[in-house]
Amino acid sequence: MAGAGVIDRYLEDLAGSLYGSPARKSDLLAEARDSLDDATESYRSAGYSEEEAQRRAVTEFGAVAEVREDYQSELGLATGVQALRSLALALPLMHVLWELTRLTTFGSWSNVGVVMPDWYGPLARTADYTGYAMAGLGLAALLVARVLCRYARSARAGRWISLVAATAVAADLLVRVALVSASGFIDTSLLLLSWPCAVVGLLSMMISARLVVLARRSWRACVTIVA
Repeated sequence: MAGAGVIDRYLEDLAGSLYGSPARKSDLLAEARDSLDDATESYRSAGYSEEEAQRRAVTEFGAVAEVREDYQSELGLATGVQALRSLALALPLMHVLWELTRLTTFGSWSNVGVVMPDWYGPLARTADYTGYAMAGLGLAALLVARVLCRYARSARAGRWISLVAATAVAADLLVRVALVSASGFIDTSLLLLSWPCAVVGLLSMMISARLVVLARRSWRACVTIVA
């Protein structure tokens, strides 16, 4: 169809300027195409050629630089919400799965047979509590974000959400790395209580790495928003 590339090129330029949640980005671009197609149909009904109708529709929709700001704000907010939801769900599940696996395949910590320093117990409890605390922080941030979005721009709400997500992920990862390092320093047997525990521990680290990726994506999606 003659002139079909006008809208396609516009959407390609817009897509290339956006960063964030792939699903939300796809939705935004689909909404943009629908609006452009409707406008094109209106101009075509008014007697304009296909190519001219698309050019006018694109002009009416706005320059990429103008449209990008609003779309990127939406992407930043959506990406931050995705990161918080994943955080609030994954951290408690990781800790519960680890404790259940340890209890069913190894038993009580008294079975370790290693003399623990006085500081190890508080560190281990801190690691447990930090995961639950950060998950709670994520849930609270989601609730606050719902209110914040009513009174602040999406860009500001997105930056706040991404900051909370990054802080929560960093805090949990820092404490967990400290615990693993301390366990290996005291006795390497603490890192391999049982093979199921080792598998769950590896899975836990993979999930933590995924949360880091989501938090980074959230932060990048928000800081690329034009002020």
